[in-house]
Amino acid sequence: MAGAHAQAASEIRIGQTADFSNMAAAQMKDFNAGAGAAFTVVNNAGGIHGQPIKLMTLDDGFNADAAAANATRLIEKDAVIALFGSRGTDPSEAVMKVAEAHRIPLIAPITGADTVRKNKFTFAVRAAYRTEIEGIFKQLAMSPTRLAVLVQDDKFGNPLSDFINELVKKTPAVQVVAMVRFPRKETKLHPQADAILNSKPTAVLALCNPASCQAFTKEILAMTTNTGRARPTIYQTSIADIYADFAKLGAIGVQGNAFAQVFPDPNRAFSQINKDYKAAMARSGGTINYRSFEGYVSARVLIEALKRAKTISSAGIIDALESMDSGFDLGGFSVRYSSRLHEGSTFFDLVTMDKNGRLVH
Repeated sequence: MAGAHAQAASEIRIGQTADFSNMAAAQMKDFNAGAGAAFTVVNNAGGIHGQPIKLMTLDDGFNADAAAANATRLIEKDAVIALFGSRGTDPSEAVMKVAEAHRIPLIAPITGADTVRKNKFTFAVRAAYRTEIEGIFKQLAMSPTRLAVLVQDDKFGNPLSDFINELVKKTPAVQVVAMVRFPRKETKLHPQADAILNSKPTAVLALCNPASCQAFTKEILAMTTNTGRARPTIYQTSIADIYADFAKLGAIGVQGNAFAQVFPDPNRAFSQINKDYKAAMARSGGTINYRSFEGYVSARVLIEALKRAKTISSAGIIDALESMDSGFDLGGFSVRYSSRLHEGSTFFDLVTMDKNGRLVH
């Protein structure tokens, strides 16, 4: 049987440890603004069976040890019945181990790593990194492509570089001309950018954290502007920060480059989930972007599990999520879970920005 942690009648406590002071602070602020907007709508309507949802948040500074300690404290001291919205592969894996030891569900870790999709107490919402890479390859395969790969030398980059090598064997149109690694969190990437440009790629797939990807793009711009060296199209995963890149590098640093996204365009209002999100954000005053939309959608998945749960407990949440084996449509965005499948969504999109910072598909 799953965790027996039950909630006191006064409130439903959900725990979160994530980076609010380091490289992902801006993204997490937006994520929580979206999640908070969703929780506020429910709480203002009377909560779940009369109980309000309370999100209890601790800062781990993107450090795995701190994330594990925070998760332990949230469970043992604050009596949360679920963990929510951890950020990054290493911190999320650390939280995942604590959640499993206490038989507590971890919902919506912000990582596409395979490990969090293979754990029976972890429920991903966003699509896997492999889904993103497959989607990028479908785009690359539309014409002959000389591909260079920038690889963050860690648990994020290395498994994906292996996956790319597998895909290349099945994709004759794509030729890998360089695979260049860099130390995790490094932002001085002149040697890597130079090596990649020397391979004369038509495209680069950058497997890196937001700060490193931004530094790499800046180097590529400097080395190709008025130098005669050809500038390749840079493809980045959803973990990159298209908004920060536009703000810091300008349109030239984003326009024409491709950014994978694992949620629908937050600015559109064609689907019910988009309409609900924009209405909730309008009431809360939050920013409309992919980051807050992920927070909102992730919170809606948790809210649905709480509504379906036979008991407001860890076990009740797990059972409720695993009952979504035929899929749950939030109104234009679907997730699916079962006792054997904790994948969540498979949604994928590629976007760039125009010179005015508007998303272009």
